Amino acid sequence: MKYDYSIVRQDRFIEATRDSGYKGTDSALSELVDNSIQAGATKVAINLIAVAQEYGGRGAPVHPRVVEVAIADNGRGMDADTLRRALRFGDSSRFNDRVGLGRFGMGLPNASVSQGKRVEVYSWRRGSKPLWTYIDVDEIASGQMSEVPQAIETPIPTPLSELAQSPSGTIVVWKKTDQLDHDGKCDTLIRAVRPSLGRIFRYFLIRDFELTINDSRVGPMDPLYLIPQARLDGDPLATKHGDTLKFDVPIPGRTGQTSVVEVTISLLPAEWQVNYGPGRTVEQKKALKLRHIEATTGFSIVRANREIDIISTPYHSVSHWKNRWYRVEIRFDPELDEVFGVTHTKQHVRIQRGSPLFNQMETDIKVNVNTLLDIIEHRKPKKTTTGPSAAEELVKRVEPRLKPLDGISEKPAAEVREEIAAFVLERVAAGAPAESAVHLDRRLSQYPVIVELEQLPGAPIYRVKVVGRTIVVMLNTSHLFYERVYQRLEEQSTVGKTGVELLLMSLARSEVNGSDEAREWYDAQRQDWSQNLKLFTGQLPEFDGDNSRDGDEK
Repeated sequence: MKYDYSIVRQDRFIEATRDSGYKGTDSALSELVDNSIQAGATKVAINLIAVAQEYGGRGAPVHPRVVEVAIADNGRGMDADTLRRALRFGDSSRFNDRVGLGRFGMGLPNASVSQGKRVEVYSWRRGSKPLWTYIDVDEIASGQMSEVPQAIETPIPTPLSELAQSPSGTIVVWKKTDQLDHDGKCDTLIRAVRPSLGRIFRYFLIRDFELTINDSRVGPMDPLYLIPQARLDGDPLATKHGDTLKFDVPIPGRTGQTSVVEVTISLLPAEWQVNYGPGRTVEQKKALKLRHIEATTGFSIVRANREIDIISTPYHSVSHWKNRWYRVEIRFDPELDEVFGVTHTKQHVRIQRGSPLFNQMETDIKVNVNTLLDIIEHRKPKKTTTGPSAAEELVKRVEPRLKPLDGISEKPAAEVREEIAAFVLERVAAGAPAESAVHLDRRLSQYPVIVELEQLPGAPIYRVKVVGRTIVVMLNTSHLFYERVYQRLEEQSTVGKTGVELLLMSLARSEVNGSDEAREWYDAQRQDWSQNLKLFTGQLPEFDGDNSRDGDEK
């Protein structure tokens, strides 16, 4: 048997390369837009050509399904040799070029076959007739095609000819599109692709560059919400946090030379910030979707003014709700591709923990982001207490069966009123909503044990205070137990929250009922086991009010 020992087994290579790392249709399209920009194009038109098809068999809903995708530009166009080379994998007149968007010569063929089995290209230059060639996955896999056919002169057929109105340009056509996102459903695909391309090419779209999808213009979308042209009508801009950070990073292979990495950080408007969980209104959910809050959360990585990835924060917990309300953008030039681990598809980067890049930026980014996290926590919408909790009602119900507490039950009424008034005033001064003062006064007057929240960084999980004839459990919101257990229960388990409160209330009552020596013991023990509790609960994932199950992370 005779074996073929060529470097690449062509039939299998073409099938394998179809799944070579493109995140989706938007990523594949962005490769072609890159090519157009490098060819000097000021306009790129993407046309999704669809026909009505059934989904799921006979009788299922009929939707327009995309069967061809045409990407047209008004760039310089290509001659016959350049056109033919453009469809070769790894062939490029700009191979390893560190100036523009492209680099490896893989974009056009690789991106195209990731979405369809056939790609045809028409290209023309000023004063010349259009040239055409193609590659076809099925023909390559079967051995019928071993090289890119010579480019031939041919008229551009209707309706593609409508896209060829410029003196020079290129039209790329994807056919036999079997791997488009959303099963090729036209309307859904457009809704998904439009904001993504608007974000990826935002810095081009605010200049003299036009991108359309089915004749509708794509607008810029800024994940930092700092670009005026990218905001929704009536929306405020985000606030840029401090000056742009700049880091001189060594260029691989060029001893003594560095390239600047720029980091911009922004804080989203306070009025956008909402609590996650079942309490969100329909209007709040709609606003989050319109502003693409979820899709843009993280670090936007921009290479040569083109976004190539949004990554989770490498410096903080990825699942915390506070990460939604600030943004970080990191910009660098292609000469640092190896430092950021950029692949030939220009979709992925990495800032690996412990790497020189990670360490170089860590302190400055952490300091700035931590400041924003404090601001975000402080402006978090406060929950207003409108009445007693279930635990407070339960304790009140069984209080007559308990032994009266010495020094409390017989306290004079005037002293009781004075202590209640002073405590309520103290709580309002500490930031409690003024409207909750009446409810707090009533609870202190009618309930034997209540739970109140306070913020005391570094303190135990709770402390005990007697106000009038009421024992107050002061639950510390700065303790990890509050964040990672109590808040979860508050959103997801009413019985669980009540159980925790009853446990704390029973401990508090026993402490108040004890001798001076016993109270000193309680105080010392509370310090000790609160430290243990902090360590133990620190192993739990951070609470994100948008999660529906314990341990979920985004």
